[in-house]
Amino acid sequence: MKRLISVFISLIILVCSASIGVEGYAADKRYAFDALADIQKSGGFVPGETAAVVGNCYGFISAVCEKLYGVKYQEGLNGDGYTCRHKTGYYYTVKTYKTTSSDTASCVDDIISFFVNNAYPGDIVHYSSLSGSTHTFMIQSIDEEKMLIYHSNYQTRTLSSSTCHIDPIYWSSFRANPTTTLYNSDGSLYSHNSLFYNKQKRGGLGMTINRFTNYEKLFYPNYMPPELSVSRSSSSSIKMSWSAVKGATKYRVQYKLNSASDYTTLSESCTATSYDVKNLTIGTKYNFRVCAYAGNKWQEYSNVITKKALPPTVSSVVFTPKSTGLNVKWAKKTDLSGVKLYRSTTADGTYSLIANLGGKANNYVDTNVKYGVTYYYKVERYVTNPNNANKPFSTTSKAFAGKYVLKTPVISYTRNSADSITFTFLGDNCQDSFDYYLLSDSNKTSTAVVNTDEAKLTLENLNVGEKYTLFVREKTKLAAGSYGSLSVTAAPRPVSNVNGAQRSNGIEISFSPQSDVDGYYIYRCSGGDYSNIAKLTGKTDKTYLDKTVKYNTNYKYIVKAYAFSETGEEVIGDASEASADVKVYLSAPSDVKAVRTSPSRITVSWAQDKNAVKYKLQYKEKGGKWQTAVITKKTSRVIKKLTLGKKYYFRVKSINSIGSGYYCKAVKKKLLPPTPEAPVLKCVKNGIKVSFKTKRYLSGFYIYRASSENGKYKLIKTVEGHKTKSFTDVDTDYGKTYYYKIASYIKNGNTIYKSSKSAASGIKLL
Repeated sequence: MKRLISVFISLIILVCSASIGVEGYAADKRYAFDALADIQKSGGFVPGETAAVVGNCYGFISAVCEKLYGVKYQEGLNGDGYTCRHKTGYYYTVKTYKTTSSDTASCVDDIISFFVNNAYPGDIVHYSSLSGSTHTFMIQSIDEEKMLIYHSNYQTRTLSSSTCHIDPIYWSSFRANPTTTLYNSDGSLYSHNSLFYNKQKRGGLGMTINRFTNYEKLFYPNYMPPELSVSRSSSSSIKMSWSAVKGATKYRVQYKLNSASDYTTLSESCTATSYDVKNLTIGTKYNFRVCAYAGNKWQEYSNVITKKALPPTVSSVVFTPKSTGLNVKWAKKTDLSGVKLYRSTTADGTYSLIANLGGKANNYVDTNVKYGVTYYYKVERYVTNPNNANKPFSTTSKAFAGKYVLKTPVISYTRNSADSITFTFLGDNCQDSFDYYLLSDSNKTSTAVVNTDEAKLTLENLNVGEKYTLFVREKTKLAAGSYGSLSVTAAPRPVSNVNGAQRSNGIEISFSPQSDVDGYYIYRCSGGDYSNIAKLTGKTDKTYLDKTVKYNTNYKYIVKAYAFSETGEEVIGDASEASADVKVYLSAPSDVKAVRTSPSRITVSWAQDKNAVKYKLQYKEKGGKWQTAVITKKTSRVIKKLTLGKKYYFRVKSINSIGSGYYCKAVKKKLLPPTPEAPVLKCVKNGIKVSFKTKRYLSGFYIYRASSENGKYKLIKTVEGHKTKSFTDVDTDYGKTYYYKIASYIKNGNTIYKSSKSAASGIKLL
């Protein structure tokens, strides 16, 4: 049994409201897990009960650290909310992770690797959105399957934020649902997948793992040495591979001649778990070993392995039938003098040399084989011995069994029309040709056995509704294989281009018509099985309107064509590909506008919706109840008898024969005099004449002037009464350009209601 983290201490169960089983770590590498388990039996630290510190996740973890390490965690967080300013010297940052992406799914594997590769039980984790919202927790346990986190002041479905608790994150669940936390049927937490997403969706995520400085001294009392294995990678190199030592920062790699007393160090800074030892002397034995640097010192050496430098032994062979024989293939090596291939008819029989090949050879076609007979092969790799030509340096593989058998062809088909089918054959790609013959429903041979070089056969003028069975086998120069067969009934080909589109009175299904059929069946589903909803009897039909749908419900459609056989039997073809989801859905009306047309009227208008039949318009006074103004086919409506000075809200929704959509966002408008048209300007003898249109209901106008179109407009005249239609501005200078705007007003008692300013008009005084 490998000396790895494989012998687990007895399972420690902490009873908490989430009912989470917590696993112990190997006894020879306790980490902080067992000490944490002891702490979690004390009041204020028991999962599911009120936390020792309430209202401060950081403060609770600091209290846990005081019990676990004897020193509070009093490090300050940087302004980014997740990295730490280590001030006391008792803690340090192990690793930092940051992403500006708001999409957890795009970096879920990076997050998992960040924890699995760097975190230990008892580590303190800060994580935060890059905008600053942060949380602190402690690693309870971590392995390749899941991570358990210990924290407080974080509410879950069955636990309040005042409790401390242990929450699981199962990596497989996290990968599948990176933004959704999953719960068990009893409401307890299963996997806290949305833990990081809740922060990350606010503009990115930052995390740090922080550790007690003397962690290894406390929780790594004994290190197990690496478990070493070696393999030949070439004739003069041997690859060393070993198991990782948890907590190791580097490895020392050594080797020596088997006869030597001292080892040579190849590396003292290897951070990988493998090392390729090169430039060895072929035919010579070497010893190999490795040790880990962990706990601030070099630990015990691994097991010693002795290995002779020789050509690597062939470990696998692939057998493939070829046109003339059985192809035997193995991995290529470029530093060999040659390769010999041996064969026997039994695994433990006498092996005869059948080929002596060049050093770079990696395959041989054995033409002296019989169909279906099993043969056994051994591969010898060798390098010439310069000191003894009769004794090369070589290795011989174990026996590999192979036989020459041709694949039964895989047959597929495509319908060209109701009476034509194309069959395609897929074999071993070693065949020289195919044999085939055809049987009809009546079991009469339609053709004799035919040999063809083609991997395709098209049959035409078939009887619609009749079943045809095609038999095909591979054939080479050496032998013929077994027949494969496929039975197909002549029927219409699948309908193509099936689409659904919403209309004002249902969903229209369209498809490409087929001239060789007699009609179509339409099928529909909404989350369940497909059911037939219509039969079309016209050959040229290519659309169908489904009026029986429900509003805002997704539907898919498939279409099957049918044709009549010579005996009048209806033969239905294969189903088409399903349409995309389609539904009747009306969007809220857009471009909704409310325009004042008089002191008591507002015209409401909106954009036309091609799938709407009519519209429902509602309005209300501020603080009042909605009332329907009209249900109309038009896209505008004048609402009358409104009160001057009051604020009103307007909304509209679309309606068709299937249902009605949502109301648009309410448009508000205060009832004031309508905005007047831009004034008409004219140069007169003593200045500029400003003319405007007036209405009987108006009390007068305000006239504004500016020296530029977008400049500051100042009031220059108040016109009283509705009969005055112009004003002459005499405070002007020749050669200058002036711009004017006007606003109307209505006086009601002591209250004046003023319109918005009109558009500007400009003129140069000449």
